[in-house]
Amino acid sequence: MVDARREDPVIEMERQILSALCRAEHGEPLRRLARESLRLYRWREPVHEAIFEVLMALPAASPEIIREQLPTRITRRGFPDVPWEQLFQCPAIPMSEAEELVRQLLQSQSSR
Repeated sequence: MVDARREDPVIEMERQILSALCRAEHGEPLRRLARESLRLYRWREPVHEAIFEVLMALPAASPEIIREQLPTRITRRGFPDVPWEQLFQCPAIPMSEAEELVRQLLQSQSSR
């Protein structure tokens, strides 16, 4: 989300998985994977952590509901100027790629 850090591949992976969650790709299986695997993950980008927490707090929702509620909830968490629309513009990814992104994020954390 922060352009200066966009070069960091881990931050880009974070953005991709959040994008898939925002667009409700793969529905509950992806939400469950993210909730179980990334609940203790230390996000490199603070706004990504806030977005993840907001998404996990929402009941299983459609992309429309997420798009409607995300800006307000992120603003309440102290991030009023997040370009959240970008999360809905990324290309879709297959579930296997989402699983690989989660695995790589967890691996990146253990190598820090």
